[in-house]
Amino acid sequence: MAGGGFVSQGGGTHHEGNVNTFVIITCLVAAMGGLIFGYDLGISGGVTSMEHFLKQFFPSVYEQEAKASGGNQYCKFDSQLLTLFTSSLYLAALVASFFASIVTRAFGRKMSMLTGGLVFLVGSILNGAAVNVEMLIIGRLLLGVGVGFANQSVPVYLSEMAPPKIRGALNIGFQMAITIGILVANLVNYGTAQIKDGWGWRLSLALAAVPAIMMTVGAFFLPDTPNSILERGDMEKARQMLKKIRGLENVDGEFQELVDACEAAKKVQHPWKNIMQPRYRPQLVICCVIPFFQQLTGINVITFYAPVLYKTLGFGDSASLMSAVISGAVNVLATIVSIVTVDKFGRKFLFLEGGAQMFISQVAVGSMIWKTFGVNGEGSMSGGVEADILLALICVYVAGFAWSWGPLGWLVPSEICPLEIRSAGQAINVSVNMLWTFVIGQLFLSMLCHMKFGLFYFFAGFVALMTIFIYWFLPETKNVPIEEMNRVWKAHWFWGKFIPEDMAGGGFVSQGGGTHYEGGVNSFVIVTCLVAAMGGLIFGYDLGISGGVTSMEHFLKLFFPSVYEQQAKASGGNQYCKFDSQLLTLFTSSLYLAALVASFLASAVTRAFGRKMSMLTGGSVFLVGSILNGAAVNVEMLIIGRLLLGVGVGFANQSVPVYLSEMAPAKIRGALNIGFQMAITIGILVANLVNYGTAQIKDGWGWRLSLALAAVPAIMMTIGAFFLPDTPNSILERGDMEKARQMLKKIRGLDNVDEEFQDLVDACEASKKVQHPWKNIMQPKYRPQLVICCVIPFFQQLTGINVITFYAPVLYKTLGFGDSASLMSAVISGAVNVLATIVSIVTVDKFGRKFLFLEGGIQMFICQIAVGSMIWKNFGVNGEGSMQGGIDADILLALICVYVAGFAWSWGPLGWLVPSEICPLEIRSAGQAINVSVNMLWTFVIGQLFLSMLCHMKFGLFYFFAGFVALMTIFIYWFLPETKNVPIEEMNRVWKAHWFWGKFIPEDAVIGHHVSMEPYGKGV
Repeated sequence: MAGGGFVSQGGGTHHEGNVNTFVIITCLVAAMGGLIFGYDLGISGGVTSMEHFLKQFFPSVYEQEAKASGGNQYCKFDSQLLTLFTSSLYLAALVASFFASIVTRAFGRKMSMLTGGLVFLVGSILNGAAVNVEMLIIGRLLLGVGVGFANQSVPVYLSEMAPPKIRGALNIGFQMAITIGILVANLVNYGTAQIKDGWGWRLSLALAAVPAIMMTVGAFFLPDTPNSILERGDMEKARQMLKKIRGLENVDGEFQELVDACEAAKKVQHPWKNIMQPRYRPQLVICCVIPFFQQLTGINVITFYAPVLYKTLGFGDSASLMSAVISGAVNVLATIVSIVTVDKFGRKFLFLEGGAQMFISQVAVGSMIWKTFGVNGEGSMSGGVEADILLALICVYVAGFAWSWGPLGWLVPSEICPLEIRSAGQAINVSVNMLWTFVIGQLFLSMLCHMKFGLFYFFAGFVALMTIFIYWFLPETKNVPIEEMNRVWKAHWFWGKFIPEDMAGGGFVSQGGGTHYEGGVNSFVIVTCLVAAMGGLIFGYDLGISGGVTSMEHFLKLFFPSVYEQQAKASGGNQYCKFDSQLLTLFTSSLYLAALVASFLASAVTRAFGRKMSMLTGGSVFLVGSILNGAAVNVEMLIIGRLLLGVGVGFANQSVPVYLSEMAPAKIRGALNIGFQMAITIGILVANLVNYGTAQIKDGWGWRLSLALAAVPAIMMTIGAFFLPDTPNSILERGDMEKARQMLKKIRGLDNVDEEFQDLVDACEASKKVQHPWKNIMQPKYRPQLVICCVIPFFQQLTGINVITFYAPVLYKTLGFGDSASLMSAVISGAVNVLATIVSIVTVDKFGRKFLFLEGGIQMFICQIAVGSMIWKNFGVNGEGSMQGGIDADILLALICVYVAGFAWSWGPLGWLVPSEICPLEIRSAGQAINVSVNMLWTFVIGQLFLSMLCHMKFGLFYFFAGFVALMTIFIYWFLPETKNVPIEEMNRVWKAHWFWGKFIPEDAVIGHHVSMEPYGKGV
């Protein structure tokens, strides 16, 4: 089965059988189990928006809502006790689902449904009669137990009873019942809200007894499934039940498969332990990921908080309840679409279409709320065209969910597990679902209060991520008999390796691969690479200098007076926003936009005239820019100077890493290439020290010295490049074979370099056939290099490192450090950067690139979370606080230093090393240009937006970056092969042996492809 695509036909044995009335009625009755879940989802949000209910149980929220009239609409329902009323149910359901798994396996699916219905009935009575919050919460917990039992057993029951060809439609009956329950609850809320004596909320809660009674009575008359009967040992009864639901006398083929599955299941005494085995890895992952993602669609915003949400957005009481009714009706109708289409178009098509629809709607809703309420939350949508558009967008979103993630979130996990782990798998599915329903339920009102309109973008991001996951990792399961599902997994491009053998997941090769070339590490190549690496000084100095300069008062007074005044006014007020200025960020980030454009031009120069010429050009242009900046008299002159600096950086960053990778012998290529990052970190440290010194100049011209001293690394780079030899690869590329051979001998310290030289010649010949490297790099055979050259620099900037580099003094000053303290703190983190980069130099060729990426990613993630939490603790949402000194300031600085260290021995150097070493010669210049341009684009974006993001996202900005660090670490684990010790012109051997990228690399693209290759495991 093709990864990423999807099979529309399904697969597996075709068993005969009719779709008879008995099985339809049985499944419809069982599906009513969804009513209790749906009714509860819909009822709680409406009740929590009723004034009499709030007055009696949550008076503080009632007062808070009244005070918010005309003020901040985002926060008027923010209460942890109120959200606990809603979300406690899901915590109870989480725990109950594990007990339900045991009951379902030991006593049958029917017994679990009966238990769930009865417990839910008791809970609904308690809720309707509640006289205090404690009674409410206990009732909710009992409702949760009922939901846990029902949601664990009903989807499994439906999947086992239904014939394969309509299993999807019948299983979605459960989701259909949920949506009907939501709609009925919305209508009930709308009606009971009109009761003038204020007891309508009791009726709303007590009427939950109706679906509970329907489910309990229905379950009492239901037969159990053939699979469940077999599981409890009655073969003849199971055969008769299978005949009845298939409408046939001859069911021998299907029955034998059930018996075989049951025998296999009996051998499994510990399904919870068994499901952790590698052979069940696909099912375990899907049963965890699908319900997690289902809740991160943000659907709970619309379901149990719909009336609260509409009321928050300025709809009146009746209008908010009626709007919830409308979106509930859309939910029901769209679920019908899913029933009709799921067995025709398949699960995967609906997942993908629904994901795209939800993403667009979430972004549009967030943008509309931003437009109407802004950051402060002051505004209203009491009526008019805007309110209609918002309601329409929410309905489009609900429809997308209702025919995709809503029903399929229950269908897919229930149908993919073999019998021996089916109850455990469904329990995991339900428990993960309930855990995240609880988390989102408990946090939503606070998230809305603090993240504001950004909450909708947050959910949209997860929708995009989950859609990508489905595209690559979910096989099509329609029309596949439930006991033959392993055939689908076996045929899948990724999961197939787990079925049926026990195979270890992940891992990576630490040795590298490829031919071993003879040759010593001589002083010539060391000196050459160190001189070339000085090209990193110009980039590092600029990264470090700009943040310090923008925190100097005289500089701000002269060029950015509005920021200076804003900073003065913020004393004791909102610290997050005191440096927020698009013009100020343009001063910093304009360089990276220029570098982006220049890197494409540098690619042509590097290919046509050699790596050396690009370095010379970069150094010279950077020198001119530094002079302009030091002499600037207005903002325009500053920006022009920054643009010239950017051109210099673009040329240097495009050529230096390639130069280092081509000159260095394979066994120490990592260490020598990291010399570039080492130079960057030294540049940052020197810049921080310069800023600290020039800030002490009392006449206020210190900023000029800081900017003008950028000329020093520019001169060093230009002079150094002038005396550098070009690389053998570059000389060959320009046609001088003998000179290239002599240079290779010189840098390897050997006379016999025939084997390596022949590989260079082969690579050069392949390169000459490529007239258009930009067009060529788009070919499928270069897909691995193209993706890595785009993704690595993108992720490198989304680590959030620029928070620490060019904004370090500004950040420290924002957090309340004094002027000198902020600059000295930047010096300390800069020194850590240098020292940690040395660690990378020492370890990269010993432990490999991948180990450092993964360790650094984990370290950065933990630190970002900790830093964000500390800033939240000290400054809260309003940004009022300070860290003038003391233990908090010391801890914060220590955490930032640990974060910087993690970056400095992983994403910092490896972000330049890996893209520079993976591309074959014919696309090397284009690949490095893409790497630099993507890097500079996102450096520009982060640079331009950081101060605004800090102002608006506050401490949440650090969680934002932490999320990306987690994502990029996962990407590295699965998709980056180990490249240490691999000769640069043999890199295609690594890609060819990779579990995922290998399919893109043709045999003839591998230099020396006659040499046998050991397969690299996944994640390598």
